Amino acid sequence: MRSRTVHLLSWFAGLAGLAIVVWYFRPSDFISQVESVGVWGGFGWLFLTLCARMLLVEVAVLPIRALGYSFRRADAFWLGWIRTFVNQIVPLLGLAIYSREVRRKANIPWSVVVALSTPMVLLAAAALSVIGLFAVLSNAEYMGQSGIPMLITFAVVGSGSVFVATHVAWMIDRLPGATHLFAEQSAAAFRRLSDCNRLIAGLIGLHVLAILVRGARIWLLFVLFGAEMSVAAAVLVIVIAESTTLFQVTP
Repeated sequence: MRSRTVHLLSWFAGLAGLAIVVWYFRPSDFISQVESVGVWGGFGWLFLTLCARMLLVEVAVLPIRALGYSFRRADAFWLGWIRTFVNQIVPLLGLAIYSREVRRKANIPWSVVVALSTPMVLLAAAALSVIGLFAVLSNAEYMGQSGIPMLITFAVVGSGSVFVATHVAWMIDRLPGATHLFAEQSAAAFRRLSDCNRLIAGLIGLHVLAILVRGARIWLLFVLFGAEMSVAAAVLVIVIAESTTLFQVTP
């Protein structure tokens, strides 16, 4: 109970700190944009953010529990938030912190943590590819011939991600050093995950919903700023925004 209170207070302290920084520097463009969003727009953006976070909590918890370990949803929520925040400052550092804390809280070996990286990256890429294919096809008239390379890219990335996610154990078994205990443990964990077809499909579905909910925040901001945007155009913008987040290499 005390730990939850500390986490909650730290979250509000961070928001208060951000408000103090904005109040001190008073950036005119930022303030005018916030005013145009309004109170209800801010609540709507926050609600969508929390919904996306809860979906990603399930993405983190389900594969760990499928391997027979225990991982609390509350821990998954806060660790996911920390990972995102730190990644905005130093790319991949947030992922390193997240992996270490998940290993500590769920009491799992590093070999299993490596196996759990599959649904975190590959299935997220597969989900983004599904939305990307829909986005390009729904904007085919607008994009014309330029959409063909994007269709091919999304198709290759999506199918390749699913293939790797379901065949990593087979690949590890054929490595020259696959007899090493670490590789054997990782392959066993990968095999257990890849054998759960319903789990793989469920994780991709959760990723799709999380991407769409996060993207709905972008559409909401456009609407609040008075810009007209069709659903097809909004989905295309969402795909571009999520691609830069998923494959982030700079702060």
